[in-house]
Amino acid sequence: MDDNGKRAQKKQPQATRTCEFCREPLPESDRESLTPLRKRVELKDPEALFNIAMHYGLGARGLSVDQAKCIELLRESADLGCPDAQYQLGIYHYNGTMGLEQNEEEALKYYKEAAEGGHVKSWHNLGFAESSNGDRVAAMRHFRLSASGGYRISTEALISFFEVGMLRHGDLAETLQAFYRSRAEMKSEDRDKYIAYLKETGEYEAKCEW
Repeated sequence: MDDNGKRAQKKQPQATRTCEFCREPLPESDRESLTPLRKRVELKDPEALFNIAMHYGLGARGLSVDQAKCIELLRESADLGCPDAQYQLGIYHYNGTMGLEQNEEEALKYYKEAAEGGHVKSWHNLGFAESSNGDRVAAMRHFRLSASGGYRISTEALISFFEVGMLRHGDLAETLQAFYRSRAEMKSEDRDKYIAYLKETGEYEAKCEW
């Protein structure tokens, strides 16, 4: 306690930014910190193309927002098979954002491509689309794949189907077992520390743990 009877507050150390690829500490300058990433972009690394695309889309790392550049790089990354880029293009097409017109058909095309690459959120979004179109059987198939990959929101959808008698208890139990196995495999000390930090700073949202 200090002289005023108030508990001294601990100052949270600022997290050190690291390279997306080598995990080495990045320079203080935002533009300098992009150097390793740009080198990977020149080599047509799909993940690097996706990362720098999102920097342009968000105006991060000292870059000005450039929606056209973001979409161009995302498409290049998606063409090289990056599920994250395919999923993100699906999101932008579905919502009509990042300078794109709303196009559900195009969005579903990208979700399917991402799902083929094992992208669990894309499986969930395909399930949502099938449910909206009235095909509950196809929806449950996608939700089960997504839930088995560790996506919590899909388990909630499956429980809703179970409660109205559309999903058998054995199928739900099997999927939940796969879900918990996947969640266990995701666990890491660094991830747990990051989640704890978000909760301490008030920045935590449930989607942080999807």
